[in-house]
Amino acid sequence: MKMRINKKLIVVLIIAVGVVTTGLGSFFIITHINPTQKSFESKIRDLMAEFKVPSLATGIVVNDSLVWANGFGEQPDLDTVYMIGSITKTFTAAAILQLNESNLINLDDEIDNYIPFEIQHPNYSSTPITIRMLLSHTAGLARQFSYSLLWIFDNQTIEWWNEKLDLGLNITYWDPKPSLGEFLNGSLNPKGPFYHYQNWYSEPGTEFLYSNVGFELLGYLIEQVSNQSMVDYVHEHIHNPLNMTSSGYNYLDFTGKNAIPYERINETNFDIPLYNLSMEGSGSLRSTVPDLAKFMIAHMNQGEYNGFQLLNPESIELMHEKHVSLPGSEKAGYGLGWFISEEGLQGHDGAVPGFLASMFINETGQGAYGIIVMFNRGSSFVLDIDLLTSFFPAINILVLEHAENLFQQALSV
Repeated sequence: MKMRINKKLIVVLIIAVGVVTTGLGSFFIITHINPTQKSFESKIRDLMAEFKVPSLATGIVVNDSLVWANGFGEQPDLDTVYMIGSITKTFTAAAILQLNESNLINLDDEIDNYIPFEIQHPNYSSTPITIRMLLSHTAGLARQFSYSLLWIFDNQTIEWWNEKLDLGLNITYWDPKPSLGEFLNGSLNPKGPFYHYQNWYSEPGTEFLYSNVGFELLGYLIEQVSNQSMVDYVHEHIHNPLNMTSSGYNYLDFTGKNAIPYERINETNFDIPLYNLSMEGSGSLRSTVPDLAKFMIAHMNQGEYNGFQLLNPESIELMHEKHVSLPGSEKAGYGLGWFISEEGLQGHDGAVPGFLASMFINETGQGAYGIIVMFNRGSSFVLDIDLLTSFFPAINILVLEHAENLFQQALSV
């Protein structure tokens, strides 16, 4: 539905700058909500109807197989391509660990060793910023930079905002847009044209602070070391060997298969034009349930999928190991591009305008099972508390419960 949106009801300048909004809060909520007992697929449809979710795809992996998958709603085909937000970070982390295995980098080296400009916290100039810190969100960087809004979104999307969103101002986009290196250097160094003191926070290495821009730095590092674009590297070294043929960063590559993004205001869903994000390192990946299941199976099987070794077992263990505790919790933590809950669930979730997604694994002494959920209603243009704190955790716990049932059935065979 096309509509003009009143400026009093939007929070785009606050929420969109923090584009990936669900990486932390929903992760905790998911593990504490018990669904009412109902048949599985009818429960999914009931939840979608209650929260007006247009389309959803979900799947369950047990050990080394995608044992169940289905699509629901307006676009039910399992080849429908959804944006997966911060789950992108798990691919960036895998790429970094591949470079580490090849001895092209060392995780405890300063990132300055591999990029053409220096990065130092202006208040802690003697404290090195390492690759491991960036992977574990402990580098002291802000979640986003002060100019991230203009960097992240393409010009077509900004033009749509100016036309359709009643912001009371006209957002002027960059033309031409700076390169990734220019944007990062200009945002991090005090004399840079995009610098703001709030781009930096705590002393590097001292605390967890979720940072999208930290993973953009990792994406830039991959480009500098591999002499390939981030997109080309991930396609060549992850997507292609895993046969992930419906995964990528550009919606134009999936014409006719893209899920239509929606947000909701005044009890009405409104569609957002398809868009690309300049967040290849942290949040712009698109995929399908069958594709993402292949990546997840590798993580559940010591890095191997169908004869391809994505990472060696030691790297998988390192990625899944807790490197830092999350604020307010002794047990929950973050690995390298990887959340670990208090109950032992592992994985990541993500959000971008018009989309939410999750990928979680539960490893046991008798094997492992995991779930994938993707749907096309978001909470980035308009903050939707019910969607984030009710629908999203409820749908995840419902699928997790069914996954555990299927896992137990497999054990009894």
